Amino acid sequence: MNRYHGGSAPGRLDVLGGVADYSGSLVLEMALSLETRVRIRALDEPVLRLHSEAHGRAENSAALLAAARREGATEADLREALRASGLPSWTHYPVGCILLLALARSWTPPSGLEIAISSSVPEGCGVSSSAALEVATLRALASLSGLAFEGTELARLAQRVENHMVGAPCGLMDQLASAHGSSGHLLPILCRPDVLGDPLALPPGIRAVGWPSGVKHSVAGHPYGRARAAAFMGKRLLEAALGRKVPYLTDFTPEEYHMQQEHLAPALPGEDFLDGWKTIDDPLSVIDPDAHYPVHAATAFAIEENDRAQRFLADLREHGQTGDEALLWRMGGCLYASHDGYSAMGLGSPETDRMVEVLRALPPSAGVFGARISGGGSGGTVAVLLRESALPTLRALADQITPGQRLLE
Repeated sequence: MNRYHGGSAPGRLDVLGGVADYSGSLVLEMALSLETRVRIRALDEPVLRLHSEAHGRAENSAALLAAARREGATEADLREALRASGLPSWTHYPVGCILLLALARSWTPPSGLEIAISSSVPEGCGVSSSAALEVATLRALASLSGLAFEGTELARLAQRVENHMVGAPCGLMDQLASAHGSSGHLLPILCRPDVLGDPLALPPGIRAVGWPSGVKHSVAGHPYGRARAAAFMGKRLLEAALGRKVPYLTDFTPEEYHMQQEHLAPALPGEDFLDGWKTIDDPLSVIDPDAHYPVHAATAFAIEENDRAQRFLADLREHGQTGDEALLWRMGGCLYASHDGYSAMGLGSPETDRMVEVLRALPPSAGVFGARISGGGSGGTVAVLLRESALPTLRALADQITPGQRLLE
């Protein structure tokens, strides 16, 4: 029997930055202790078998593997083969990794493969279960194939899988955090597109944890897609107002945004934008003429979130030198402001709003510094910055407000 090759990768908690990643923002991510494990082995028979503890079994006659071995196959060919295979959607992540690895590295997969998936990373919670699955699968495939990845190459290939094989228009933040993050440390990522900073440990006695809302989140949903397109629409409008092209929306300063914000409509009809501007420089966004886009709020969020992340990081470093508690409260204020920004561009939810407001109303003595909806928003998980001694209070609130949802650490 051929031996298994394994790979693992953690979920991540988005402490600050979130959907500003596709606008070139600084984001601050923390790997969770929860992880996804993938085991892969070659089979002598021509079949593709998959087993997931969460989703069950699926099988394909190995036509997909044959497509990956076909000379001259393109990404579009492989995407169409995957969609025509009849395999359930959960398999598109690992199978997409096989197909794009074969294409990107001229690798010839075996005629048969067996894939086994187990995970403690909850799905639909906004903690990058999909990125963890992609990164873990590519690590297992690297062992199977003997191929090596350098730098951020693996994370970038994982993002291609999600964007082009699965069809979710996510930024690179999630895959980078899963591939390079470490538990208990903030990983600064400048999403231009993949500049990694040195991980920073949180101060002793200070924790960042996730509080799941129980509301399923998906970056393939309409609110996320519209907020993303709106940010790129805002970039186009600011470029015209300020008379210069920039690589990223976050190249504009908060001061420049405030001076020109009258050019940004709160709800811009897609038809009006297309009539005046035709297109945006984002290949993953499609502007619907009949939809309205939160251009003002999405533009403001990206520019201000980048500024918040810079200030949060500076305060964290200063706290390490001075121990000044006021800096922790200022960092918490950045989280609350970020949460409000999500809500303004349509990426909030009543459930996460209630969770954050309950925490915001606690007295300082409770030891909760700040909280925000995280990741792609629209439900998912609230990131909470707090004293370790405040964890029992948070667990009690979770039992009361979101019964059955355990904290993610």
